[in-house]
Amino acid sequence: MTTTITVKAGHGWPVRVQGIDPHTSEDIPMYSGLVAAGETRDFICHSAMDLRIHEIQPDEVAAEKAATDATTAA
Repeated sequence: MTTTITVKAGHGWPVRVQGIDPHTSEDIPMYSGLVAAGETRDFICHSAMDLRIHEIQPDEVAAEKAATDATTAA
């Protein structure tokens, strides 16, 4: 069975969605993604997999930007 989950990042913060294999707890990249603030996106879940949905907070946005900037500068 496949379930569709609609994620609406409608309150000013992006949302990270991570597909997780329930047997290994490993990330399933093809079922993961980032929903930008103000956008809506559908994700699917099947075969007992899990989805982790995380609203990214301002301090996390700043930390990710700093890490990206450091990687780009290297």
